Amino acid sequence: MRIDNLPFLKLLQLADSALPIGSAAHSFGLETLTIEDNLNVEQLEVFFQHYLAETGGLESAYCRLGHRLLPGIDAELVTDAWLTLNHRLSALKTARESRVASTTLGRRFLQLVITLEDAPCLRQALTIARQQQSDIHYSIAFGLVGATLGIDETTTVLAYLQQSLANLISAGQRLLPLGQNQASGMQWRLKATLLEIAERSIDQAKQPTELNVFTPLLDISSMRHPQLQTRLFIS
Repeated sequence: MRIDNLPFLKLLQLADSALPIGSAAHSFGLETLTIEDNLNVEQLEVFFQHYLAETGGLESAYCRLGHRLLPGIDAELVTDAWLTLNHRLSALKTARESRVASTTLGRRFLQLVITLEDAPCLRQALTIARQQQSDIHYSIAFGLVGATLGIDETTTVLAYLQQSLANLISAGQRLLPLGQNQASGMQWRLKATLLEIAERSIDQAKQPTELNVFTPLLDISSMRHPQLQTRLFIS
């Protein structure tokens, strides 16, 4: 498979965990888990593996579905699909903290890309969401942007998973005594897990109405996060 170099470089920039959309401000429940002593450095890699298998699998499937909205985001059928995808993912994110984090990042991501790339379909997607007061989830927006850049579906999903893992590990480093070498090794070893999740999401995306996620500990941690006395993260 040949990848066009310019779109690929653009994708690398957008998949950078340092992208200025505020992802570093979110721990997606990790902060509560560490403060309440439910997660330590020794458990972190296995935890991330399971986290990605559940939440990452769901996000990957929706990233694929977002990618498939192109071409024709302004067509009535695709407009309905764009809104429906975001509504469904909101319904699956039961914890308000995680749901708001996903939609905040999604909105900021789409707004940023619109300033970088002349893509009428992305402006239309943002306009539609604003008019209908709809959420814009990060994974769905990322998939749509990947398609707009001409990046194939699986490469887009892998880039999304890579930045998700990088953000989680970065949060872990700020919450726990996790060194740079440990963090790099963890991220390196988990790449095989990312490939497995991306592959599995192909089948998951075929039946979006049957997609679900089971993360009770994370959901409870996210819900408890606003009650923490001291917080480093928004979520």
